[in-house]
Amino acid sequence: MFKNLNEKDKKKIYTLLSLVVVCAIALIAMPSLSPKDNKEKEVVKKNEPETTSSSNQEKNLESKLKEILSKIEGAGEVDVMITFESSEEIQPAYNSNSTTEKTEEKDTKGGERTITTSSDNKTIITSGSNEPIVLKTNEASIKGVIVVSSGASDPTVKETLYDAVQTALQVAGHQVEVYTK
Repeated sequence: MFKNLNEKDKKKIYTLLSLVVVCAIALIAMPSLSPKDNKEKEVVKKNEPETTSSSNQEKNLESKLKEILSKIEGAGEVDVMITFESSEEIQPAYNSNSTTEKTEEKDTKGGERTITTSSDNKTIITSGSNEPIVLKTNEASIKGVIVVSSGASDPTVKETLYDAVQTALQVAGHQVEVYTK
């Protein structure tokens, strides 16, 4: 490979290659050597405001509901599934300009023609950090909820779970089903 090089240059190249390999190994090993730094990064991430997608928000809602329902006396182990009719909808603020132009033309033969041109120009209003300013946020629309509980064989517990879901999610009774595990 290095036939045309003298012995001194070959040593330099081999030393340089060895140094590159050692640095690469050190970079790979560094994250595993400092677990404290990784834990600190996780804590920082948890304290940052969440900008989750709608599916993550839906899963989060399921886990919160599961957690609270499992605390009901007699409920036992609980599983929850929520189906959504629509996802969260955000309505940003707009600056809008509308213009309408009307032109009437008459020719020498008595013909008339009217041309109407209109245009709408909408621009999203953003904050100083280029984030859109939100006027309104419509929550995701819940289609139905299924609760499976080991304690649902007791009619009192089943009714309590049923009422808790209706109250927590503000859904109608026909959208909630509670089953025994």
